[in-house]
Amino acid sequence: MPRPLTTHWRAAAGILTLGGVLTGALIVPIPALADDSRAEVRREVRQRLPGWRIERLDPSWEGAYTVVTTCAGLEIGFQLVRGHGLPADDAWIQPNDAYARERLTSLSDNRRYLVWYGGRVRPDQLPCHEELARIGEPPLVTRTFD
Repeated sequence: MPRPLTTHWRAAAGILTLGGVLTGALIVPIPALADDSRAEVRREVRQRLPGWRIERLDPSWEGAYTVVTTCAGLEIGFQLVRGHGLPADDAWIQPNDAYARERLTSLSDNRRYLVWYGGRVRPDQLPCHEELARIGEPPLVTRTFD
């Protein structure tokens, strides 16, 4: 076989191999280890917001988590940031909007800042059914479709 033809075959084989590796990298899922911090955040949110459904709980930046909870169409979204000047079990709360700020202020363990202290035996709660009663909405029991 002439030398230029062998070079072309090698180049084509290299491109096909590179394409196969790239395709495999896009298709094969990335393995993930158990996230104990995520489970702890989920437990804490469920404890403080009973009855609210956690729609999203994603790691965001430097150990913080983005949390979105819903209750019959109402939504509270916030960042839960552990540490950053607080002890390891405590967390800063950064609401996404004015409604979330208003509701989370009632759950804050500090009068001046939005903070959740980890050592609280009985933290303040905002149950879903109480929030619905506060705004005068009936609970969403069944769904109806047109």
